[in-house]
Amino acid sequence: MSQSEQVTLTTPTLSITNFDLPSLHLLHDEIIVTLKDTETHLSEFNDDKEQAPLLLDSIGVLTQLSRIFELISLGGGQVLSSAIVHGLQQLYNSGDNNNTALIMDLSEAIMTLDRYIEFVLLTETVEPTLLLPIINKLNRYGSQTNIAEDYFADFGTGSVIIANPEQNFQPLSELNLDTKLMTNAFRSGFSVALTHKNGAISAEDKQKLVAMSAACELIAAHSSRLFWQAASAAVTDIEAILPLSLSQKHTLVYLEQQFHNYLPIMDAKFAELVSLACQRDGQQAHSIRAQYAVNRLDGPQREQLKRFLFGPNRQVTDTLNDLIQAQIYTIKEKVDSYARGGSLNPLALQTSQIADELVELSSTLRLLGLSTAATALHTAGEAVAKWQTPTPNDFDHLLLALMSAENATIAMAKMHTPGIVKLPLNNKDISLHQLDTAYDTLIQESRTTIASAEQALNDYLADANRDVLNIQNIPEMMRQVSGAVRFLQMTISASMLSQLANYLEQRLTVDYPIDEQILAHMADIMMSVDYRLNGFEHNRPVSKRTLDLAQQSLSQLLAA
Repeated sequence: MSQSEQVTLTTPTLSITNFDLPSLHLLHDEIIVTLKDTETHLSEFNDDKEQAPLLLDSIGVLTQLSRIFELISLGGGQVLSSAIVHGLQQLYNSGDNNNTALIMDLSEAIMTLDRYIEFVLLTETVEPTLLLPIINKLNRYGSQTNIAEDYFADFGTGSVIIANPEQNFQPLSELNLDTKLMTNAFRSGFSVALTHKNGAISAEDKQKLVAMSAACELIAAHSSRLFWQAASAAVTDIEAILPLSLSQKHTLVYLEQQFHNYLPIMDAKFAELVSLACQRDGQQAHSIRAQYAVNRLDGPQREQLKRFLFGPNRQVTDTLNDLIQAQIYTIKEKVDSYARGGSLNPLALQTSQIADELVELSSTLRLLGLSTAATALHTAGEAVAKWQTPTPNDFDHLLLALMSAENATIAMAKMHTPGIVKLPLNNKDISLHQLDTAYDTLIQESRTTIASAEQALNDYLADANRDVLNIQNIPEMMRQVSGAVRFLQMTISASMLSQLANYLEQRLTVDYPIDEQILAHMADIMMSVDYRLNGFEHNRPVSKRTLDLAQQSLSQLLAA
């Protein structure tokens, strides 16, 4: 299998975006139903033109979907769904189910939109230019003009997309500037921008803001990269947009961290920084919009994304995974039967069958680009073919090869599962199936424990005497959940629960009731963790806003 064919099974990471992925995850199931219904209605109209009213149903629902795409800034999805609506309307108006070309192109468009939604969720970026061929194909049937390739390049046509972020950033250490001086100048105004709420800005604070702006301007003069150009445009005359929103504050925090290259540049906050810069007034903002418009993926990169878009989707990889896991299970049963002497077939015939199946499965995995697992199986097959009196080590090597294949196909299926949390695998000799089972158990037990703790808070609140016996076990419960979520790589949530446990344990030593506001802050923290666990369980990324709220509530508790 060629490298170009294998790459369709690998999630490309070529760009970043500030698109709101959690919103699309919430809508995903409804979108799938809508597109399947549309495909069914189109098929029924194709078979019987008397079913034309069904097209009107799809037109109405897709029109709403188009508006939703516009609302969440999924520009390509909005334009394609509108083009499908126009095509369906043409069919309805003509009542002609013999227009095979239009019907086929509409079917292709529906399939492409379905694929594109999954593509966005898997790659966690958007690339609307991939939709232009089918959009323009549909536009040719009506009065709409073709959409140019640079249509989605301008700021404001959808979410901000930064192609090749690493090429658009340069560490300060490479610019031969006084990094310490630049950092101190930026931080002087940074603190003012973060803390200013309302009212006039003092002369001293204005000078600090000017110093921050000057630092970014000097860096931008030494680097033409989009990151520093956007940084300069974003903070120039920043007093005009004070007080900052929470999102703008997060963007500035990210910018401050990049003075020392602390955070990965493959971060949605880079796109947020460019968005903030493009929204400013003045010549700098105009220049940023122009620089942003020409920041695109090159031809080979778009081809790579195109292969992924039209390559195996989740349905295909899930089916492949199920078939391969069944084949692995069959081989394991035959090995077990051989080891126990439970088969009537001659030993030589049994080893020959096992070896043949291993080699056959190896070929399948190699075809899928899973070369390491394929090689392990092929080697195991050759070894089994030579078995006379296999030792325990021989069986161990075979089982490791089978587990390698099992893990490889599970990983392939996960790669095509939107929203799945990809936790690091520190030991390749651990079964992913068993590890996933452990994760599922941890999540379920953690959510049950949190629910019990929340019920304890309610019982305490409902008790006129505010008996602490209702909540005395909560600190230990929170420590248990903290350990579990730390294992799930939810380090911030784990830290918050640990601090909450320490706070409540200390608070219980004081002999007076806990007021409702404190209980509400505690509930915020618990619900935030439960919300994130729910997203983990159902492969649905969640907004970081709940984490922000929980951290604010924790700060209120610790400051009390």
